[in-house]
Amino acid sequence: MKYFSTILTILGMYLFVYACAEKPCTDDGCPDFNKEGDDSIVIPEPLEDIRGSVVREYSIVPVVATDNKDDFVYSLNKCITHLYKDVPIEKQIPRELIIAQAALETGWGTSRFANEANNLFGIRTWNKDEKYLLPIPWTEWPGWGVKVFETKCDSVAHYIRMINEVFAYQELREVRARIINDGGFPTGLDLAPTLTKYASRANYTELVATLIKYNIRGVYDL
Repeated sequence: MKYFSTILTILGMYLFVYACAEKPCTDDGCPDFNKEGDDSIVIPEPLEDIRGSVVREYSIVPVVATDNKDDFVYSLNKCITHLYKDVPIEKQIPRELIIAQAALETGWGTSRFANEANNLFGIRTWNKDEKYLLPIPWTEWPGWGVKVFETKCDSVAHYIRMINEVFAYQELREVRARIINDGGFPTGLDLAPTLTKYASRANYTELVATLIKYNIRGVYDL
């Protein structure tokens, strides 16, 4: 019994020391080591994710401003720069063409669709379950609506995908590829004539080209 009592005493001391020691983090979280007033808190270095890249902060999507013409152009250009980080050069569309179409479709960012739907290109949806706006004074679903985007930069991303994937813009892609294969990069004026199917307005491509010539080139440094 004497030896048994001694063993129990030693075991009790061991359990006490173990209980007071730092406990590791579990799936439920970490022990509350750093109470208020504890100046021993250490801010850890950025962690690496499983792919080996350093996790520091999320990429911030630029806000496209519509307060005035200059802010509209320059903030839209920042949005394009942000998106082009993930778009190979052979899939890119000239900035002046994107900005000219956005300006034409929204009146330099002043339209209702630009500011209530974040839609800079008149992009439609045929899905009634998606968020959409109708042109004034329409009140009933006619089979399509103007697609609502979370941000204006999202509508630019959608436009880029649309130009690169939709059959109607095959000619644009062919002209772009031919110029790139010849060692150049197409301009907005090279590709504007291929947009005959973008809008029903007969002189749409001429309007886009005119905007590029007289309202963007030589006016804005893109």
